[in-house]
Amino acid sequence: MERVRGRSVKVVLAAVLVALAVAGGLLGQRSGDYRDPATTYEEGWIPLFNGKDFTGWITVLSAPEGKVRRYQPSEAGQQSTFYVEGGLLKTTGTPNGYVRTEDVYDNFVFHVEVRFAQAGNSGVLIYVQRDAVWPKGVECQLYQAHMGRIFPIQGATLDGGEMIHAAARPPGEWNTYEVYSEEGRVATVLNGVLVGLGANADPRVGYICLQSEGVPAEFRNIKIKRFTPSHHLRPKS
Repeated sequence: MERVRGRSVKVVLAAVLVALAVAGGLLGQRSGDYRDPATTYEEGWIPLFNGKDFTGWITVLSAPEGKVRRYQPSEAGQQSTFYVEGGLLKTTGTPNGYVRTEDVYDNFVFHVEVRFAQAGNSGVLIYVQRDAVWPKGVECQLYQAHMGRIFPIQGATLDGGEMIHAAARPPGEWNTYEVYSEEGRVATVLNGVLVGLGANADPRVGYICLQSEGVPAEFRNIKIKRFTPSHHLRPKS
């Protein structure tokens, strides 16, 4: 199991969940209501990006008159905002939009490494259920000055989410970024430092997205650990 500053992911996650539990009780739907009972959740990391093409990713970009254009993996070459080069997923930053997973997720640890050539903006969007620019969901900020902050966008709700530490590295250096999600509780760990804590997210299940927002950015080592909680926050009905 991977380590975060000498502590296992499991220990860090346990500490995160204890802190989040203080933030408040659960609201809204249970993510378990959306799980496919035929799905098996495996231990360990599952790669989401193969370093070669857009397999597993949908590209969504802003279009005229407030519309969006969606590109399936086989159509990714029809746009130039996101591209794969040297084993990296890259974006030019314009126009606004994102690449998102084909699958939806509720309880997970999402890992990505990100680098900017200059100070700029991007984000990891989670719990996205409908494509729009910008969609309803929760943003885990990648903006240089607020990297790790968590906040709801476009009508979503979340308690907390403000930064409790600053841990971003300067432009030109890689940042290791992890988003923890369990039953609507969210935390961000940046370069081994716990940065953001939020709870009571609504929605709390959906796609995971990487943004294009104004400046070039590079992403690598994109993977996920998907799991079913070992405890129950509410009695099963």
